[in-house]
Amino acid sequence: MKLPLIFNPISGAQGKDPEALLACLPEELRRRVEPVALEAPWDYAPLIERAVAAGGPLLVWGGDGTLHHAGRALVEAGCPVALAAIPGGSGNGLARGLRTPLEPAGAVSNLLNGRELRIDLPRLDGVPFLNVCGTGFEAIIAQAFEARQDRGFLNYAKLCVGLWRRHPEMSVRWDAVRPEPPAPITAVGKLRAAWQGTEPSLPSKIWSLCFANLPQYGSGLWIAPQADPTDGILQWVHLKRPGVFDLVAEVPQLFREGGRTALRQEGRILRAVLHLDRAMSWHLDGEPAPERDRAELTLEKGAFRMQVTSNCPW
Repeated sequence: MKLPLIFNPISGAQGKDPEALLACLPEELRRRVEPVALEAPWDYAPLIERAVAAGGPLLVWGGDGTLHHAGRALVEAGCPVALAAIPGGSGNGLARGLRTPLEPAGAVSNLLNGRELRIDLPRLDGVPFLNVCGTGFEAIIAQAFEARQDRGFLNYAKLCVGLWRRHPEMSVRWDAVRPEPPAPITAVGKLRAAWQGTEPSLPSKIWSLCFANLPQYGSGLWIAPQADPTDGILQWVHLKRPGVFDLVAEVPQLFREGGRTALRQEGRILRAVLHLDRAMSWHLDGEPAPERDRAELTLEKGAFRMQVTSNCPW
């Protein structure tokens, strides 16, 4: 039995040609996979069964939203196989965070010759996500982007600029459990700790707030550079509203892996309950989620099976 190579034909700025992808693979890999188109309402169950029978992993070619639904289906099924994320969307935050090649055929080849990694599984009010969830400005953007027909980074950037001034701050109260600060042992660790500085306090006013399992939103934006999907800790990241000058001087630093900017505050939690001053939209891996004024974040260490390449740093 062949492994299903599941693809979302409408994700990303361009269409998908599975036959062209297969043509770029070595013959032995072409014999192992079979393209299968899948769209909403995302019935992954029979495809997961096929992947299990074929020895896994579950190959999914699409954007972060497509991969989010695949991850939820795998969690519901008890994670019988690993998820292999093939980048095919507008941002590809999950694949980028795991250092998977962005060229689809290269991703398939490297993943099928890769390894399995147990990553942490975060949840928002019990609903799992793989990469990042959030509220505030970024959730408003996720809702607006979902409603658009035209995709791609430039359209996303235009949307951000159009909504940036209009979204207000909100108040938040935290009931959080935070891990003990790590004690650096080596000289390099001490230098890194000095460079990173002390961990900031949990913010009481937020403009855009996310909880990250991996370091990237997508499209090269490093939202949580210190995120480690295997450490049992969830990163919280608050982005301050940028001013006009910041759009030129500070925002580009978010697109550098080692970039430092005063716009970004990053810290760590084990679990938390947030109480917002009003009901706000949320997103899960970029997919719009229902409004809520109370949110509970939890994390299960090593609870999700992920297929990764040799480039993955974990």
